[in-house]
Amino acid sequence: MFAIERLNKIKELLYKEKRVDVVELSDMFSVTEVTIRRDLDKLEQKGFLVKIYGGAVLNEATVQQPRSNEPQDETFQEKQMIGKIASEMIEHGDAIFLSPGRTCLEIARSLKDKRVTVVTNDMTIGMAMKDSIGIKVILTGGDLIPSTTTLVGGFALQALDGIFINKAFIGVKGAHIDSGYTVDSYEEVMIIQEVKKISSQLIVVADYTKFNRTGFAKLGDLTIAKTVITNKQVPSEYKRYYFESAVKLYTAFELE
Repeated sequence: MFAIERLNKIKELLYKEKRVDVVELSDMFSVTEVTIRRDLDKLEQKGFLVKIYGGAVLNEATVQQPRSNEPQDETFQEKQMIGKIASEMIEHGDAIFLSPGRTCLEIARSLKDKRVTVVTNDMTIGMAMKDSIGIKVILTGGDLIPSTTTLVGGFALQALDGIFINKAFIGVKGAHIDSGYTVDSYEEVMIIQEVKKISSQLIVVADYTKFNRTGFAKLGDLTIAKTVITNKQVPSEYKRYYFESAVKLYTAFELE
């Protein structure tokens, strides 16, 4: 098991049990207690847990746990960190767009103290900000994609006509050097293409698991956005590609 997989498993256990034991983790993962303590050190540095004698407890004061009605996501913490990085890029008075998806949902949850206008075609994202006094939320309307909370189609496109967006945050299904950025449906591509026309800055947000993956519909090449927010685990070949293509890459590593 890779170190990142072990860390994610420890996170899952902490979410569930609130507490972990060094000896038990050592036996579970077949690694030394020294290795487990190093893992706990890393998670403590990120504010995820508080070390105690013989183990650690979940830092519930700073860690936002997954909602009980949401599917468990092994990259929840990574998406949450992307949300925090993105929120730091948003200024008071900005008009922003948030595309559908759990990563953009974490951006919405990180906007509590911002005075901004948020346009989105995701009903879940809109509802996440319903109690945020300083945020004006605009839902596009449109046709609901079955089994999702995503709105597409003519009404959604019409809602984007005549407005201006400072920063558009776009989640993707896959990012691949050959196939570029992809999403689940062509209807989503049409919305994002329209958003690109009315936005001064397009920012792709994608956790590290999206790389070397390809979805159904192509959104564009990896240079379609000049800014990308991801995690430090992103494959090295993409770091080189972005550097050579003059694309700014932001990761959680830069905030630690």
